[in-house]
Amino acid sequence: MKWNKILLLVANYRCTGYDFYDSAFPPLALEYIAAYVEDLVDVIILDSKADNLSLKQVKKKIKEYGPDLVGLSVPVSSAINDVLLYAKIAKDFSCTTVIGGWHPTLAVEQTLSSPWIDILVRGEGEFTFRELIEKGTPENVNGLSYKSNGELIHNPDRPFLKNLDELKFPARHLVKQYKYKAFNMNCDAIETSRGCPQACRFCSTHVVYKRSWRPRSVENVIRELEVISKNKKISDVFFVDDNILVNMKRIEKLCMEIIRAKRERRIKKHLHFFFQGRLDSMARYPEITKLMGKAGFWLVLVGVEATDNKGLKHVEKGCSIENIKKGIEVLHESGIIVMGNVIIGANLDDTVEDVLITIKRTRELTLDLPSFTLLTPFPATGFYIELKEKNLLLTEDYSKYNWLTPVIKTQNFSPKVLRKLLFLGFYHVGFYGGDWPTKWNLLRRGIKSRGIKYIFHPGRAYRTVKSYFTWRKIVMDNIQGLNKEERNQLLLGNVKDMIELKQAIIKRS
Repeated sequence: MKWNKILLLVANYRCTGYDFYDSAFPPLALEYIAAYVEDLVDVIILDSKADNLSLKQVKKKIKEYGPDLVGLSVPVSSAINDVLLYAKIAKDFSCTTVIGGWHPTLAVEQTLSSPWIDILVRGEGEFTFRELIEKGTPENVNGLSYKSNGELIHNPDRPFLKNLDELKFPARHLVKQYKYKAFNMNCDAIETSRGCPQACRFCSTHVVYKRSWRPRSVENVIRELEVISKNKKISDVFFVDDNILVNMKRIEKLCMEIIRAKRERRIKKHLHFFFQGRLDSMARYPEITKLMGKAGFWLVLVGVEATDNKGLKHVEKGCSIENIKKGIEVLHESGIIVMGNVIIGANLDDTVEDVLITIKRTRELTLDLPSFTLLTPFPATGFYIELKEKNLLLTEDYSKYNWLTPVIKTQNFSPKVLRKLLFLGFYHVGFYGGDWPTKWNLLRRGIKSRGIKYIFHPGRAYRTVKSYFTWRKIVMDNIQGLNKEERNQLLLGNVKDMIELKQAIIKRS
């Protein structure tokens, strides 16, 4: 065996957009990888993001541990340059470097062309990485790409694991010293399924998983939740599934089993859950959605994407605006807070007026935590292929692919105007423009869902207020040049004011 000491390293990346909620999530992918090699070699996970370590501190820890292989994961495309910087540090210590994650899988040759990367894991990494360590060479290991005498070698793909119940649980004991937070809550994470059968043009999930969806059994998920529940510090669990609601009957069974496990004290009574889901699924199954609320699901991240049927069809969302409105209504009836995102710039033919109308419609959707992102064509997605063919990409520097930086050319306005429109949207729907009724509704829902003591916990309240003012400054800095009267013209909504606001935005961008 070539390698005996392995360091799995989480880079301390800072990506505006991804770090919008000032969160440090558990490195679930690396925990899974570690579970598959800890019986073969010495392995540790160094989470420099959770501990906010400097590069100098990371170098010191690498030197102290003395690994011969360093594994890195790229959680989002905009983190790639930061991750490669850590790979360079590892090479300074003569370590073999192995990289994985969605971005390397979708941009194989570009990632592997870095002088700091030796081996790239494509797709699911658990069995691929184990076989690499067992053989001590990337040769003939399915799912790997690597360098040999200056050439890039791509081994055949590794088939997806058919039965996810066969997966080992993540090696959580290797990260027990770190504090993971999301939305200022102590959290852990769980993955109950992989993939998505949808084919949204902006999304890379269906590209990575070839439009397949594989669930774990409810019994298997409950066993892992019981393990997580033993950690008394954890208050919340993030279900990281990209589309957990594909089979709503499975969700119904899962919720019933969670309620039973809480009653039997196998799962903590006050363990709460947040998740990602499709609004149309919840609109079709209101009773199951209400059961989710009873089981402890209290917050959902949803992709609204567009505010009319034409826009939804353009991004191939596969649902209607009526489905979206009904889904929000059902979630509110279920006591679940809705964090919803709309894409600005998805339609290249949009005018400034079209975007202003989108912002106004977003405000009217009654989302509890509305937000916006710019169309960001991640590698190998439908939008990426189309925009690259039309020569509409401004850059392929993926560190800028953070949802808030314009990276595409639009037909009717400049990137500066697009960015100003984005943050004007945040101003109007993100509580930065003095929208006190919306703030009060969110506070009321939060108290109803989690209790007044939880919401007004001194430490949590302080961090929430600090995060609010940090992002308020970012929003206000990006709409500089628009005076208060101009910023608020969108609320009036008549044609004359729309024209005046359009002229002010273009003039001051």
